[in-house]
Amino acid sequence: MSMEQDADEDNPAPASILLVEDEGIVAHDLQETLTRLGYRISGIASEGAQAVRMAQDLQPELVVMDVGLRGEIDGIQAARLIQERSQVPVIFLTGHSDPATLQRAVLTGPLGYIVKPFQEVELRCAIEVAMHKHRADVAMREREEALRRNAELLENLTLVDELTQLKNRRGFFELAEQALKVAKREQHMLALFFMDLNGLKVINDTLGHLIGDAALRDAATLIKQTFRDADIVGRMGGDEFVALAHVGDVHALTRRVREHIEAFNRDSGRPYRVELSIGTALVDHSGDETIESLIGRADAAMYEEKRATKESAG
Repeated sequence: MSMEQDADEDNPAPASILLVEDEGIVAHDLQETLTRLGYRISGIASEGAQAVRMAQDLQPELVVMDVGLRGEIDGIQAARLIQERSQVPVIFLTGHSDPATLQRAVLTGPLGYIVKPFQEVELRCAIEVAMHKHRADVAMREREEALRRNAELLENLTLVDELTQLKNRRGFFELAEQALKVAKREQHMLALFFMDLNGLKVINDTLGHLIGDAALRDAATLIKQTFRDADIVGRMGGDEFVALAHVGDVHALTRRVREHIEAFNRDSGRPYRVELSIGTALVDHSGDETIESLIGRADAAMYEEKRATKESAG
């Protein structure tokens, strides 16, 4: 580390303060006092609206605000707008100590409230406490935001299949169970598609598991492209996929899946073909339908299709 860097750390830049005071002589005296105390005056405003604009433009570390400003908005209103738009901390200077003014000021959440006349030491203490509290609040919000992002990331990792980026079994069930409740309540048409990637073992045995993983990703992509964003698509594990879709004509959607697969196999140049067996089941609104029962019916329909395909081929 250089000597200049050591000097910068030992002597940090003075804190910048926006001073808001509509009495010119008072503003001048305050500027001299704050400068003598070691602060940097980034600007001086004499009206509330001007203070709001300057706080946004200058981004000071603190606003020292007179409560009783003349003009369209007083210091309390200006402080509220500054905190909403710029989130710069504010301390109030005021000659008013009446309960009504104090109550209005407190509701804006200032980090200090000094009644004139005051001593320099009172001003300095109020400023230092306010800036320390603000930095602590900012650090806490940043930690909370980091924790929230980490929690979202962890939640996403626990609900998403790493290989295909579809919902995993847990993620599918969490979303599908909610969708099923809504469909029952609103009497929406809802269909479950259970799909199996045919020949995955042969691909793994002859071309290797990396190619088998590629085949699974291709199948997942084709399935996702066929269904809408509002539909819930997942990988149950292994070579099994599932989709819960708002659709009335399951045969039309099944045909669309197969058309996408045919076009892919024709144009992809892959060393394998993607082949899916598909079973479907419509939600029965009259019974105690569950996602498990839907999957069971769709799974049975898929194996019936497989059996019929083998018989016709034989």
